Amino acid sequence: MFVKTTRNTEEFISETGGWIAGNPVENSILLTMLAGAKFRPPTPPPIAWSRVEDPASDTAPVVGVAAFTAPHLVVLSGMPAAAAAALGAELGAGPDLLPGVIGPDAAAAAFAAAWSEATGRPTRADRRERMLCLDGAVTTDGRPTPDGQSRAAREEEAELFTDWCLEAAHGAGLSREMASRSVRGQIAGGLLRAWELDGEPVAILGRTAAVAGVVRYGPIYSRPDARRGGYARALLAESSTEVRAEGLVGMAVTAEGNDGVQALFGSLGYRSRGGLSEFRFD
Repeated sequence: MFVKTTRNTEEFISETGGWIAGNPVENSILLTMLAGAKFRPPTPPPIAWSRVEDPASDTAPVVGVAAFTAPHLVVLSGMPAAAAAALGAELGAGPDLLPGVIGPDAAAAAFAAAWSEATGRPTRADRRERMLCLDGAVTTDGRPTPDGQSRAAREEEAELFTDWCLEAAHGAGLSREMASRSVRGQIAGGLLRAWELDGEPVAILGRTAAVAGVVRYGPIYSRPDARRGGYARALLAESSTEVRAEGLVGMAVTAEGNDGVQALFGSLGYRSRGGLSEFRFD
């Protein structure tokens, strides 16, 4: 296996963008990073893009990709275990101090093992997540729409909804700065909606812009005193119906064991598309 790393985003897109877009659900995070890279300020830290090639292949030499920007985790595409191991060994020998990795289960495990062997440092399994995908019809099952209505989130609600975003992402290592930036960006782009009841927001649902035909949801959150009222489900049903009407695929990534959120998505027809594992490097 051959590993090539560059910090030239345009070069990486030219050489590898098509391969990543060939699996837009599994590579949704990478595609979002690529789409947003052109808006990043020209200051460090830049994103380091890596691709793994199999020189024995004449038709499809690229077998995997990764992206890293400090202080965040390395993000992996799906790839054979041998490719992930080669990537982990290569980056382990490099100058960057990696905090961890996230990717499809087998790839993340192989990367972490090779990185640990290359650096002599321990790794530990942290979170495991599920990818949920809706590429068919929305299942409404006749449930009534709750009282209230959906509306766009407002700029003056950014701090409140940042709090809600952090609660929704509990345990994911999301900083307030990152959550605030995400929430404010979603509000500015019209991508964060609230369910309003008696003049007060009781639930929110955020999403990304469509990238390669895929929309990724998050955060999804209901105020504790309004849970079981169906408000978050109503937001998701409304948005999912719109997304499917545009011919797009909806997806979400949720923590393994978060049965409530998985049941909510499942009730609308979302199905599992595999797992993601996160390893932290000590």
